[in-house]
Amino acid sequence: MTGPANDDLRLTVPSRGEGVAGWSSQVIGGPVGRYAAVGRRGISYSVTVLSALASVMVALGALSKAYCISNGWGAPDSLWRTCYSDLAVGLTTEGGPWAKGSAGDNQPVLTAVLHWVIRQITPDGSTLAVQQYYFAFGAVVIALSVAAAVIALAGALRDTPWLAAHLALSPVLITASLVSFDAFGVALATIGLVLWLRDNSLAAGVLLGAAVMARTYPLIIVAAIVLVALRDRRTADLTRLLAAGTAVVVVCFGVAHLAGGDPFTVYRTWNAAAPGYGSPWFVLTLLKVPVAASTATWLVVAGWVLALLVGVYLVRRPRHLTPLPPLALTMLVIVMATGKTFPVQQALWILPLLALTAVRWREHLLWAGVEVAYFVLTMLYIASRSDVDKGVPAALYLVFALIRLIAWGAITWISWETAEELQDFHDPDGAARHEEWTTRQSSTAADEGTGFSTGDGRDSLIVSDRL
Repeated sequence: MTGPANDDLRLTVPSRGEGVAGWSSQVIGGPVGRYAAVGRRGISYSVTVLSALASVMVALGALSKAYCISNGWGAPDSLWRTCYSDLAVGLTTEGGPWAKGSAGDNQPVLTAVLHWVIRQITPDGSTLAVQQYYFAFGAVVIALSVAAAVIALAGALRDTPWLAAHLALSPVLITASLVSFDAFGVALATIGLVLWLRDNSLAAGVLLGAAVMARTYPLIIVAAIVLVALRDRRTADLTRLLAAGTAVVVVCFGVAHLAGGDPFTVYRTWNAAAPGYGSPWFVLTLLKVPVAASTATWLVVAGWVLALLVGVYLVRRPRHLTPLPPLALTMLVIVMATGKTFPVQQALWILPLLALTAVRWREHLLWAGVEVAYFVLTMLYIASRSDVDKGVPAALYLVFALIRLIAWGAITWISWETAEELQDFHDPDGAARHEEWTTRQSSTAADEGTGFSTGDGRDSLIVSDRL
């Protein structure tokens, strides 16, 4: 049983306050000493260390793909060796970002542009040489993206910067970071979310709008921000955020159209696609329950509606002031778990939220272990089409797909408890004030018949100016 002192150590000095972190620190000399002057070197030290370690994790991911780097990413060898990457596949087409058959032809606007820019600086040569150069440049972009997100998190969590290690040191960086350019969108969304938490709504809107143009998932993060802002009556800040984000989206679509591309191709392709790996709807197909593409689309829409309804319920709970990070995490997991596909790289999207909710490393590593195992099994299951006897049977893949869904639900549930610990650390007397305040506001709202707006306070994660 841990007490308040241990909880504080877990947040400020993980190697002394958490068993898993303390054990892991043995490889670099052991936990921080009892009489060490914690924080004396300032935030720059932790930021430097964590961003460097994040780059090391991405480098380990590249090392795990050494076979493909040397021999190419052709199927099924890249699957048997679990080194497949979208970065190195289909990149030899010349032309603009949306040229027919190019990598960006089926990507959101900013991701398509990123593919195209990297292709322009990739030297010509044999297919393997082009893939190698492209993969190398892509790995650099991904490493920089992860480092940028880590820096943003550590800067937001000034009193507990080592929590950013949940992004910098997560094992899923090794398996998932180099599968696609999702890390680029994660960085944009993370910085945008941090800017909102730091009350810079205009810049937050710009970054979150850009994130939506890199991947669609940040839309649900924006939805969570909207719910919290309406509850806290931050209408002016919310207006600036939505205006800036909308402007970025309109500009991106307009530029893509003027450049001769069709920025909506990716969404039409998604609408026509059947359920894919990891999705519960794909699990149904393995159980011989056919799910048509149109049916899957409506199920996804239902998942988004469910996420919004859950979000509304959570921000309207009496006697509770719901923090934004666990709310965003919950809504995001619902959307991902009910999507048409649930690919391995989606794990990257919740890592910043695990840091902002101060999840314990024990739970993080259990979840990450499931993710790593699922990554390997997915590759072997796909490869089994070329050799049924050698690959993973459908039954085993199905079981792990279900275990994975349970693991995501569990880590989301745990995040609510740990987020409250982080909130209490930053504002020890906040719980009593919040109970008194929300009781008064709930009574007022009941008398006036108002909606779910309960006051003019800011998000409860940043009740202290120290954040």
